[in-house]
Order: sequence, then structure tokens, then C-alpha cells
Amino acid sequence: MAVAYEPPSIAHPCRGRRWKRGRPVCMLPFVCSSAEVRGQEHTTMSGLRFINTSEQAPVAAGRRSRVAAYDLGSNSFHLLVVEADGQGGLLLLEQAQEMVRLGADSLRDGIIPEASFARGLEALRRLRGLADQHRPESTVAVATSAVREACNGADFVNAIQREVGLTVEVLDPFKEATLIYWGARQALDLDKRKVALFDVGGGSIKGLVGDAKECLFATSMPMGVLRLRDECHFAGQMSRADILTAETRVRVLAQPAIRQMQKVGFDFVTFTSGTALALARLAKGSAGRVAPVAGKSGEGLGRHLALSLDDLKTLEQRLAEASDEERAAIPGLSPLRADTLLPGTVVLRTLLELTDYPAALVCESALKEGLVVNYFAHRDAGLAADLPEEI
Repeated sequence: MAVAYEPPSIAHPCRGRRWKRGRPVCMLPFVCSSAEVRGQEHTTMSGLRFINTSEQAPVAAGRRSRVAAYDLGSNSFHLLVVEADGQGGLLLLEQAQEMVRLGADSLRDGIIPEASFARGLEALRRLRGLADQHRPESTVAVATSAVREACNGADFVNAIQREVGLTVEVLDPFKEATLIYWGARQALDLDKRKVALFDVGGGSIKGLVGDAKECLFATSMPMGVLRLRDECHFAGQMSRADILTAETRVRVLAQPAIRQMQKVGFDFVTFTSGTALALARLAKGSAGRVAPVAGKSGEGLGRHLALSLDDLKTLEQRLAEASDEERAAIPGLSPLRADTLLPGTVVLRTLLELTDYPAALVCESALKEGLVVNYFAHRDAGLAADLPEEI
């Protein structure tokens, strides 16, 4: 019989008080100031990076360390199986995604429905089967907003342990933001520049400012593409008034955080998440196809696409005038993203307007890559700088 899951108390690393993972934490914006985050030892890390196959160091395959990382997001579940070359290089062996939509109902109703519960377990069985083919020596798995906020999230975590054999950590907002920074940092060319990074998920937006050395600011806002879809009733063709209502909701929540990010200062803007990548490909494509991803496989897992403010405005108008069926029929994109494309466009366009930048880079590396970087930084001597045993 499974042991009931009790979310553990966590010492908040920025404020020194204790709080629990769960619904109350996620319902309010979470912010770490630049001074607070900069003072945290665990935000500093030496260079780990994903590499091309041609860049592998000459280390015997039998001596390489492997990890399978699972990211249970509100919209989709992700798997990475990665091998370390022992010299700071990380080689991608397997990458897979399942569009589970766990938060499609749970973010609105506070409970994971039976059908979503079963769909999530089945998706994880498939991902586990792919991972096991590579015989990873370790496994790390985390869940975010949809599980964190659901009243039966603990039951879902227990069921995963019992039926799939995975131990899942339900991330608090600070740890989630820190892992996103680590994942994106290894894919971005920061040098002496600072980046404002927005990770737009199904249930929340993470806003970060970081440089090549550390994360300087982190905030988590309870407004993702699934949440905005439900709160503003995105369905069918949308009028300008409808879009303005949704924009206002995002603007009210994001503007205070972005003002704090601007005080820290940044040199460019980056979006992460599947929604941002899908919209970038759609914006750069044509009516008949979406743009292919760019970059070499395994090279930071970055896609090297960009989204301009003009792109987002054009795309927003096109999607607002389309029917649900027309959005679902866009060639090259998953029909399961159809109902979040327009909310996602509104979110990204509003964020970019608030930053006062004309365009943003799209980077695929985020939480799942951060899990891998964190694992190897703590496992292998010489890869972590000034890190405690665990974040």
C-alpha cells in the first residue's frame, strides 16, 4: 500500500522563513529580489553544456554517466536522457514529449480529473520505456503547477511511484525558477550580457534575470496559457475587446515584476517553452507550413529562432480571426496546442511590450535541461562551483 504523500516544509532560500509547497504558494506572485538571489550560494555554477556528437571527449562509453530527466509540466511531459563526457560536456541520447494537458482542468478546478490522471500515467509509462532502453544509472523527475495546485496531486505522485516506478518531486516556485535558469544559461551566449528570460508554461510564468555567472532575480506569476485560456474564455473567433480583456489580465500581473527586472537591468529578452517555440515556427513559416527548427541537434538544445513584436501582432490578429477548427488544422503544429496558441500569443506580446524590446530570442532549453545540469553538477567533482549538496 502506498504511503500518503505529505508536501515537506521548505526553508525559503531568500527570506529565511518556512512555507509549504501547495496551492497557497502558487496563488500569489513569488519574487526574489536581485540582492536576495545574488546572495544565495546555489545560484552560482561552472560551465556545463550540451554538445554535438562530433564534440565528444574521448572517454570510454562504459565510463560515462547517464541520467533520465522527466519534466511533468502542466501542458506536456518531457523526457531527456543525457550522458556526461566527464569534461563538462552533456550528450543528448533521447528526447521525447507527451502532450498530456494535465492542467487543462486541474488549474481551473483544483483537481486532476480521472481521464487526465490515467492519461498522465500512460504517458509516463511510454516515456519510461524509452528511457530504459538507454539504461540510465539515475533518474530525476519533477512536477510543476498542475500537480502542485491539485488537491489530488499527492495521489498522482503516489500513483506514479507505485505504477511507473518513478519518484517525483513537486517543485516549489523558487527551485523551479532556478532550474530554468541553469537550463537556459548553458544554451545562451551571455558573455558579459544579462538576459531577461520568461518561461511561459501552462500554469505559470517564470520571470528571471541572469548573467553568465548567476541568477540575479526570479519571480513566478500564476498566469500561464492554460490559465489565461480558462479565465478569459478563449473559444472561436475573438474580438479586439476580448483580446484587450486578456491582455489587461496579463499586464496587471506582469507589470510590477517586469519593473523590478528592469531595475536589475538586462540586455536582451528570451522566451522559453513549447508555446513560444510553436509560435516562433508559425510566425517564421507561411500559410502552408511552419518553419523548421534550426541549429545542430544537441547543441545546447537551442532552436535559434526569434519572435519580434511585429510577428506577434500579426500572428495574434490571424489567430483571433480564425475558428477553433482552423487553428487546429494549422500544418506542422500539434492540434493539442490549438486552444493555447492565441492565449500564448497574447501573453508573449504583452510581456515583450512591457519590456520595451522589439524582439525576443526563443530558447528551448529550460527546466528539463536544468534538471540534467543540476544532477551532473552535484554528481561529478569539478563541475560545480560553490554549490551545496542540493538546491
